Amino acid sequence: MLGVLDEVDGCIDWSVDLKEYHVLAGEPVRVKCALFYSYIRTNYTMATNAKLRLIWYKNKGDAEEPIIFSGHRLSKEDDSIWFRSAEIEDNGFYTCVLSRVLSV
Repeated sequence: MLGVLDEVDGCIDWSVDLKEYHVLAGEPVRVKCALFYSYIRTNYTMATNAKLRLIWYKNKGDAEEPIIFSGHRLSKEDDSIWFRSAEIEDNGFYTCVLSRVLSV
């Protein structure tokens, strides 16, 4: 299903479908950002060339918290996050957002 574009305060919401991943505990899994699925007309290289930064969030109850990639088990690689060894606590909803890089 193709999402409807909605622009508010300079933000565009592509309303992308959810993708469900099933993995056994201890196994690796790669989660690709839905913004770069083939039916959307952009790719990671185009986004970074346009000075956009990809930020990942994990749903924690009623809030979303940005993911800090500081360990060996979880890493960000281009348009994806890698769980080198998925664990039960990794279960949840993940969101990827493109944000404009602000110059200082």
